[in-house]
Amino acid sequence: MHPREMKFILLLTIFITCMSFINVVSAKLWTIAGLTISGGIMAYWLTFPITDVIGEIFGKKRAMMVVWLGFLANIIVLGMSQLAIQLPPATQYADQQSFERVLGAVPVIILASLVAYLVAQLHDVWAFEFWKNVTKGKHLWVRNNMSTMTSQLLDSIVFNGIAFWIFAENRMPINEFLSMTAGYWLFKIVIAAIDTPVVYALVYWFQKDEEPLVVLEAEPEPVMEEVN
Repeated sequence: MHPREMKFILLLTIFITCMSFINVVSAKLWTIAGLTISGGIMAYWLTFPITDVIGEIFGKKRAMMVVWLGFLANIIVLGMSQLAIQLPPATQYADQQSFERVLGAVPVIILASLVAYLVAQLHDVWAFEFWKNVTKGKHLWVRNNMSTMTSQLLDSIVFNGIAFWIFAENRMPINEFLSMTAGYWLFKIVIAAIDTPVVYALVYWFQKDEEPLVVLEAEPEPVMEEVN
């Protein structure tokens, strides 16, 4: 197998692992600068540079495939988690309620998560290709940051809009909604700026093993001498 394909498989594995990890740890909340943030963001930020690098090296079509595989992984993990919750606990198992609290997801949160993932990731792949054409393949940092920042904005708006506004039983005040969405987005922008060196390092990692193109020169045709 070509080294580039092996590296692609490694990145794909990390991407799928991150998407599975997010479903498990999203119930953990932590606070930074007054913002309450899901623990899943630790892995979610890695998914955007991965699709950017795959788009840079392999093109838009391959990056789109990775996004849809990640979506499928989300569905499988959520389905298996719900199945595990429904299994009758053993008599000696005393942690069923804790297990349900960690893995049991509210339907509206599941919907918001899946829709936001698709919207943000598919836009990220499209935007990366768009800025690549605009910059004529130069300035990787421009397309990496522009695509990720706009995608993260969409992710924040779609998720918060579905979870806390459109389908919320008690809608939060609009000023709180806008403040929370803006805060999430600004936090993600900082992460997007930090991941730029990661993108450059991964692109270099892919390109350093590329074999140079060898052009074989045609052998000169033998000169036929005239026979007198």
